[in-house]
Amino acid sequence: MGNHHAKKICELDVFCLMVFKVIFQTGHANIAAKQLNVSAPKISRCLNMLRATFDDELFYRRQLGLKPTPVAEFLYEPICQFCDAVSKIEQSLTDKPGEDCPSILKIAVTSCIMASLSLAFSRSEYRPLIGAVQFVTWDDNSADLIHNGEIDMGISFDGSSEHPLSVESLGGLSKVCLAAEEMHPIWKSESGISLENICHYPFLCLDSVGFNDKIDPLEVFARQSGGNILDVSRVNTRDEWYSHLLTMGTVSFLPCSEAGIGHHLPGVRVERLCDDEVARLHGDSMAPEFMLIETQQEHRRYSVEQRELIIQLIKQLLSAS
Repeated sequence: MGNHHAKKICELDVFCLMVFKVIFQTGHANIAAKQLNVSAPKISRCLNMLRATFDDELFYRRQLGLKPTPVAEFLYEPICQFCDAVSKIEQSLTDKPGEDCPSILKIAVTSCIMASLSLAFSRSEYRPLIGAVQFVTWDDNSADLIHNGEIDMGISFDGSSEHPLSVESLGGLSKVCLAAEEMHPIWKSESGISLENICHYPFLCLDSVGFNDKIDPLEVFARQSGGNILDVSRVNTRDEWYSHLLTMGTVSFLPCSEAGIGHHLPGVRVERLCDDEVARLHGDSMAPEFMLIETQQEHRRYSVEQRELIIQLIKQLLSAS
């Protein structure tokens, strides 16, 4: 390398190299601005300085973002090593005992276990170790928000995304309860509760993205068995679900992890569906699985220990149900 290029590289500040690293990893200058908490024009100025220093375009536009050039591919590893070294130096100066200020972990959770997971967290011995957590409802935008760093992780049935997110299975929904108004006629069935009995009454779905938001397993069962459900209604929140059961004469499924909470809702009765009926409900398909959805490891704001404790909490909740 000539002296001219060496001098130009020495004149680059650390922040420009951090901009290079984030753009390379995300493919988007606007995401780099958010992650580094600076304005878009500053990202543009840094990118122009990088291009002038290395005498290369470094990134060119494509339909889904910025694609690195061969020169950028060559530079990525040494720049990452340099940025990691700088981060370690910074951490050694800022990590002092008694000065920790834990941030709030923001976790998007599918609505069907939101209440029971929140209750389990509030009572867990892990709570002081995990720190402050805010649970929000998982929806169609949650994967984008995880990718952009606005949500830390998600717990959902839907692991598909256009972003390169990490997806890990946490366990299946193998136990199911039935809920209805206390005086609902379904509780008077002398032959026990079967899927055929359930199909005789208006049915209520609490939509969960990636599971029953398009068609519920009971609807699939009814079609395959040649029967019909009297009526199917859909709601998006547990408050709507509760109100609908009390006022519309509907019956509904809920995970057994939510049964404890359901039992304490005035006017509602909850009973576990027997294993044989659950197997008929799922048919040839596997029971739906909850997925832990995260951004790539280098972008996570939480520790490995926090992550493992959250996973243990969820698995305990599912196994106890």
